[in-house]
Amino acid sequence: MGATAACGDDDGPTIDAAVAGDVNAFALLYDRYLDRVYRHVYYRVGNQADAEDLTQQVFLQAWRSIGRFRQVGAPFTAWLFTITHNLLVSAYRRARDVHPLDLDSASLARWANPEAEVFAQFDRTATRAAILRLNPEQQQVIILRFVENFDYSAIAAVLGKSEGNVRVIQHRALKELRRLLTPQVRV
Repeated sequence: MGATAACGDDDGPTIDAAVAGDVNAFALLYDRYLDRVYRHVYYRVGNQADAEDLTQQVFLQAWRSIGRFRQVGAPFTAWLFTITHNLLVSAYRRARDVHPLDLDSASLARWANPEAEVFAQFDRTATRAAILRLNPEQQQVIILRFVENFDYSAIAAVLGKSEGNVRVIQHRALKELRRLLTPQVRV
């Protein structure tokens, strides 16, 4: 049975070729998932330089271990995000410090309605700050579910938990986010 027998991705032949050592196939997977991994890492670390470094480490580790990849019912993205999660945990253990989200000059130029953009930025900043106050497991579930749009089975595969457990973690995380964000809402 090939590596992608139960793969939920449309990348089956590409994954099989990469597992067999095809550099070009891995390059296609890299191109396909680079933005998604980078976005996830950036959301967690909050600055471009660290996000780029960690994203590079994710794909380097994925390349080193792609030959051992075996599909066991979870999509390739779950495997890739498991690597991402493990590297983020290691980085947090080393750094123990969270950087604020950078506002670059390009984002400032897009402000057609400054008032609306200020409120939207406030909402994003408050939401991100609240998410970062959750425990790491809750953070991971919220980010994978609502930022990366993973389904429960993929999140369960990344975290090594049951789908029911993921739903419970999500419920508790959303309840805590509601509590954390309520003082931020002005009537």
